[in-house]
Amino acid sequence: MSDLTFVHLTDLHILSSADEAFRGVQTTEKLRQICALIHNMEIRPDFFVLSGDLVNDGQRAEYETLNGLLDELREFGVPLIIGLGNHDCRVLFRQIVLGEESADEAQRYYHSAVFDGLRVIMLDSKEPGEVQGNLDAPQLTWLEAELRKPAPRGALIAVHHPPVYSTIEPLNEHRLLNPQDLAHAIAGHNIHAILSGHIHYSHFAAFAGTLSVTTPATAFSLDPGIRGEVSPTDGWGFTIGSLHNGHLYVNPILMYSQTPLP
Repeated sequence: MSDLTFVHLTDLHILSSADEAFRGVQTTEKLRQICALIHNMEIRPDFFVLSGDLVNDGQRAEYETLNGLLDELREFGVPLIIGLGNHDCRVLFRQIVLGEESADEAQRYYHSAVFDGLRVIMLDSKEPGEVQGNLDAPQLTWLEAELRKPAPRGALIAVHHPPVYSTIEPLNEHRLLNPQDLAHAIAGHNIHAILSGHIHYSHFAAFAGTLSVTTPATAFSLDPGIRGEVSPTDGWGFTIGSLHNGHLYVNPILMYSQTPLP
């Protein structure tokens, strides 16, 4: 089998227009810089994973701006595997991005797809009104059923909230609240990694027989060198993943200006 390559983007925090700024950062411009960089790389992704906090305040105008940016990503000609984070609105995402009729914010959005034998699963850990995440029982039952389906090259799982301890201590209250349930659901299966975002910096840890890979945000970064408090900096990043001979190789791409943000 040929290698599979993907790009993981997370925490876009797109605003209502390209001219707006969040913490002094124009998040639309950051994403466009990343797209330009990927276009100029030798890699050719087979798919993109976007793991939530697509927009900043869950507003209609933000999703309309996001839609245009997703069209720019679609110019790569490969599928976009999209998930939601705590800043997102499920109803507006379904209406504007997916073109679905929806009025139920509690209806979780999780799905899976297979790429040349690799199953890619997107989970939904958003808890309305909360910063921390949770995976509900019906979703976990669905996950177990998906993992029982044939996938000769194993599985890759994405979820917004990391299931592991964060080295920036205040963020531990913001992680996935029931990682033990996720660990139980994936036990005995060939899971290459759990991809997540939410904490805005690159973070790796062992988890339940696999690897937790937290990708830096495209919008702005948090300084992992400061452990006792959250320290935003003007930085951005994404992750390139490659499946080669049955093994996953992960390369975070990080850019920092080291300029503190308000």
